[in-house]
Amino acid sequence: MQEQLLIYTPTITPRVKYVFSLFFETLINTPYNLTTDTAEYKNHQGAKINYSNQPIEEGEIFISANSLLFEDDIRSQVITVTEWEKLKIFYQADAGVLPFDLFAASFYLVSRYEEYLLSSLDDHDRFRHTGSLAFKNKFIDVPIVNLWANKLKDILKKKYPELEIKENNYVFTPTIDIDVAYAHKGRKLKIILGSYFRALFRLDFSYAIDKKLTLLGLKKDNFDTYNYQRDIFKKFNVRPVYFFLAGNWGKHDRNINTEGKYFQALVKKVSEYAYIGIHPSYRSGGSVAIVEQEIKRVEKNLTEKITKSRQHFLKITLPETYRCLAELGITDDYTMVFAACPGFRASICTPFFFYDLRRETPLPVKLHPTVFMEGTFSEYMQVKPEEAIVITRELIERVKQCKGEFVSIWHNDTLNNKGKWKGWRKVFEAMLETGTK
Repeated sequence: MQEQLLIYTPTITPRVKYVFSLFFETLINTPYNLTTDTAEYKNHQGAKINYSNQPIEEGEIFISANSLLFEDDIRSQVITVTEWEKLKIFYQADAGVLPFDLFAASFYLVSRYEEYLLSSLDDHDRFRHTGSLAFKNKFIDVPIVNLWANKLKDILKKKYPELEIKENNYVFTPTIDIDVAYAHKGRKLKIILGSYFRALFRLDFSYAIDKKLTLLGLKKDNFDTYNYQRDIFKKFNVRPVYFFLAGNWGKHDRNINTEGKYFQALVKKVSEYAYIGIHPSYRSGGSVAIVEQEIKRVEKNLTEKITKSRQHFLKITLPETYRCLAELGITDDYTMVFAACPGFRASICTPFFFYDLRRETPLPVKLHPTVFMEGTFSEYMQVKPEEAIVITRELIERVKQCKGEFVSIWHNDTLNNKGKWKGWRKVFEAMLETGTK
């Protein structure tokens, strides 16, 4: 029978269960049991950890516990970030094998605890990256929870070499958001005519001509990069995830007509080489009824249920967004990234289940930390493609070292290699080449 790690803790709370599941089922990957019985802990002859306020045995793996995992409310936190072995740490401890409580610190970051406390929102009601602990203390570009877990893994291996620890596998997942499937094709007649005459009114004849030629079938649509995408994904042998926006027409929701032949044909075509997910609209606002309707619009063109999602504009409201997705049977979400800053919003590069802090329970929605969006580089940071390639490669290598999942966001229109996006195909292809090695 395989030996199991025994972890002593004075109280087994929902937070304790969640974070130990994250560490020992997901990151360190070894069987474990929890106990509140000191006698059982003392009598256990195999690998064990004491997570409490005081040591129990000499020479044990003792991790001094902060109070965070034993609380059941959301309260202001006093956090001081210091450095240990080139890693940023907080919830410092005076005793134990580590100079901080890595379990409490990880819970704070992964649960997005700070996003419940701070109200500094941007113009789209999104939590600003500048308000995050990771950005303020310059570790936003590091999957620090994974690195902390690796430190604990090393301690366990050294003290208990017989303990079986399985290695995780690195995963590379490129994703494409279809916000606007085509520049001109596939819209309702009144929208086509409206944009055409507005272009004429502002004397934008090049746009008007481009639209006319495209609609007459004399020119390829500017946003139609789908054959290129299919061929490049085939070349690198990856199956991407596509997220289709299917909301009603509005200021921030401007995709083509979901009832039209172009949209329906595109969904079917893409599903031959990619997974299909929903892109809940800007105006959906976490409404179960609205998101459900949008899912059905895409799903009717598929032979299987949609279980993947990413919020349009990366709009997340905690915990309502994930409650909505859980209710609709969405099992995997890819929204956990900042729009204006590349890196690790939850300080982790391994998929994890969302923890609802208001109900003190995990939800059956697995979050896949996304590392960057191409628009972050070009529009927010305003860097050139060559610089974006360097940053991208560095981020990929960090995820590889942690055997995590590297997720990126691209859009069909940004891959047309025209106008402001000229040269960005090089970034996309460099990412694929580095990421799949």
